[in-house]
Amino acid sequence: VMDSELAKAVFDAANSSMGADLSELDMLNIVMFAKRVVDLGEYKASLQVYLRSKMGVVAPNLSALIGEHVGARLISHAGSLTNLAKCPASTVQILGAEKALFRALKTRGNTPKY
Repeated sequence: VMDSELAKAVFDAANSSMGADLSELDMLNIVMFAKRVVDLGEYKASLQVYLRSKMGVVAPNLSALIGEHVGARLISHAGSLTNLAKCPASTVQILGAEKALFRALKTRGNTPKY
């Protein structure tokens, strides 16, 4: 039902369009770009599945608390899971607010509260 309505809307828009016709080369480039976009989306999804599985094995508690993506970023900022485990809470908080802290120092604005 939705596909036929969408197809009709696209067909009507194409009939009333005042644009120029696309050359074969232009169409080929558009199709190749669209395929790349789809491939990148599929690659991103596969990376998310990979990250979820690895974080579930390496740091299941951290993944359950803050999620796979944020947990992986924290481990990356700390250098290793062992280094992250050795950090006091205030250091972990600074790891999360590093960007805001350096921006505040650079602009001489208010620093994030610790």
